[in-house]
This record gives sequence, structure tokens and C-alpha cells, in this order.
Amino acid sequence: MKKVIIHIGMGRCGSSSIQHALTIKRTELAALGIYYPETNPAENAQHVLGLLADDKFEDAKQGWKDVIAGFERSGCPTLLVSTELFIGISYRLFETISRLLSGYLVEVIFIVQNQRELLPSIYAQWIKAGIAFQSFEHFFSVTKQEWHFTRIIERWADAYGSENIKCGILRPGGDSVEIFAECCGGGEMNRLLKNTKIRINASINPSLLPLIVLFDRFNSRNKIGTIFPGWNHIEPSRPDRNPGLRSRLVRLLENQTKASFGIGRWDLGIDEQMDSEYGATNKEFHSKYLAMEPQDWLD
Repeated sequence: MKKVIIHIGMGRCGSSSIQHALTIKRTELAALGIYYPETNPAENAQHVLGLLADDKFEDAKQGWKDVIAGFERSGCPTLLVSTELFIGISYRLFETISRLLSGYLVEVIFIVQNQRELLPSIYAQWIKAGIAFQSFEHFFSVTKQEWHFTRIIERWADAYGSENIKCGILRPGGDSVEIFAECCGGGEMNRLLKNTKIRINASINPSLLPLIVLFDRFNSRNKIGTIFPGWNHIEPSRPDRNPGLRSRLVRLLENQTKASFGIGRWDLGIDEQMDSEYGATNKEFHSKYLAMEPQDWLD
């Protein structure tokens, strides 16, 4: 039986680095019998397969059909696809994917990091992208239900079996590409991707992020961090005026971070709230999917 490996993200856990590594090694992967498709628009990932907006459902469905057709023509025994969007797809698209892949053995790769590291990183990236919240506490209060790992992975486990869910932990300073290769079984994949050390997405020091929020406050008619229930219903505060200036401000803050401020540390002040929110589900996630991993990632 042919195999399909689905890397479902998540964002800010080295996914972009993994996708870039797979892209530059696409020819070598094909020689190993692994088909990593190019999709339109041409990107490192296959974001077209997980389009979140419901009115894009037919585009995502057709994207899957095109990728599967290319896979069958390739002669490779394994298809590998990756996008962070898979963690938030609708159940309608999820059921469609299940039907399209019914004749294949499916494995799912899910790489995470402790929420105390993950959430500040998501918060910073969203601000850069134009979804600006009043503060980290505001961000946490309105999105915290989205970051329970067991809730994200359980429908995949129900569909394809817990034994086919391969999870890894990205610790601070870790190499996501190496962790991904281990989740794929190591071996030739590990040799091929070893020491790529690719890092995508420049960081901004936490003390500089409020400058972007302040900029958006005076340059957007939208309310800061307006949230509607469900994925893909976060109203961006991208400014109506001076978007080019905003882009230059983001680049300046990224450069200042590298040159003068360094990455910096987050002083969240809500560690107890986060431990209370995720403590039980993180332990459940560990017992079900990370039995061989040390539990220090929970600390």
C-alpha cells in the first residue's frame, strides 16, 4: 500500500524551516521514493491543501486531487505534504481528505513546543502579519482554546489510528528539521536533511513589538484584535493607511533586534494561568503520543 505522510504543522514550531529544507531537497527525496509536490502558487509548502475559508473549499479539494494525480504519475511509493493550515481546517474538508486518502496508509507528523514558548512566538508573528492585540494577556484570553495539542490531533488519530501519529517536541534552540526527519523514521531521510540548519522568519524583540501595535492603533479603522468565534475569523488590524510604512517599520525592528537588542526574554506574568490551562491536556498528550520522550518539556 502506498503511503501518505501529512505534516500538520503547527505554526512557530519550525514548520517553515522544514518546508524550505524539503523544497531544496525535492529531487533527492524523489530518488528516495518520496514525492514532495509543487503546488500553485509555487511555495515551499502545500498551503492550497488546507485553505481555511469555507468559500475556498472547492479549491482545496481540487488541490488534493491534483496532488494525488501527480503522486500517482511520479511512481514514488510515498507522498509527503506539509502546511500549518491543517491544524485549523473545517470538518467538511477533513472528511473530504479522509475519503480521498482512503486507499492509502496515512501517517501524520505533529511537532510542537511548550505553550510558554509557543504562544509568545505566535503572538509576535501575528502582530508582524497585521493581527495586533492590545497585549499578550489579551491575545491569550481570546485564543487560548486553540492551543490544546490533544484537541488538535485527536481527529487525526481517530481517522488514521494513534499508532500512525508521529509527534515530536521542539525545545528552545532545537533543530526542527532534524526532529521532523526522526518522526519520518530517521534513516535515509535523516541523512538527507541532516545539518541543513535552516531558520526562517526573523524575530522581533518583545520590547519592540508595542511599537507595531501603536502604529496600527493610529493607522487602522479596525479595532485592535477583534476576534470572532472559530478559526479564520480573526479580524486583522492591518492599517488602512501607510501600509508601506508599516512594512519598513517591521524590517527596521527586525534589524534592530539582530543588531542591538537580541532576541530577548518574554516576561509574561501569566505562567500560572498557562500551566492551569494546558497542564492536564499536555500530560494527556504526552502519555498518548510522547511516551518515549522525557517529560521535561512540560516544565
